[in-house]
Amino acid sequence: MNSIYHVKQFDDQVFGLAYRPSLAPERSDDTDFYGEFYRPVPREFSAANQEVLRQALMETPDVRCILEIGVQRNPLPESSTGILLRNKAANAIFIGIDIEDKSHLADESRGIFTIQGDSGDRSPVYALMARLGIAAIDFLFIDGWHSVNQCVADWRYVERLSPRGTVAMHDTNVHPGPVLVFDAIDERLFDKKKYCTEGPDWGISVIRRK
Repeated sequence: MNSIYHVKQFDDQVFGLAYRPSLAPERSDDTDFYGEFYRPVPREFSAANQEVLRQALMETPDVRCILEIGVQRNPLPESSTGILLRNKAANAIFIGIDIEDKSHLADESRGIFTIQGDSGDRSPVYALMARLGIAAIDFLFIDGWHSVNQCVADWRYVERLSPRGTVAMHDTNVHPGPVLVFDAIDERLFDKKKYCTEGPDWGISVIRRK
């Protein structure tokens, strides 16, 4: 592990993580971004990020359920949401959860559902999945609040990841939560790889079950 942060490791049982990371008490585990490692980035979700996400989705077999945490943070065509909606199978379900109202995207006839709320509360997502008869998440994209605590909470959806499932996570170059959670992923259970690590890019990672 070559983290840019001084990380403490706790033995809390979080499925898929070898340890629970923390920066406290020197830094708050509820802070999205500290700023000192910032490099100007011309586009939040770069064209390279878009292609990595698209490719990861297309390479995941039989995707029946997509869960996106952090919905349409950029204009739809170049956003992660746009990539996922354009490339999902017609019979696949998309569930997007965001602290803001994204209901303008919802279209049940196309299998598109949105939930407004804190993604750390998994119960509304699981209740919707139960109503739709979905047992597992096949593709999980994490791009919400980037604090350590929130990213650990968002990672917990992996407990419902299907055996063939994929996780993609944005902002794994600098933001504390994605950086620390990526490092903490248990490599006995998952293969993981960072992309877009060079140049002015926030970075994106892809994690797959072994």
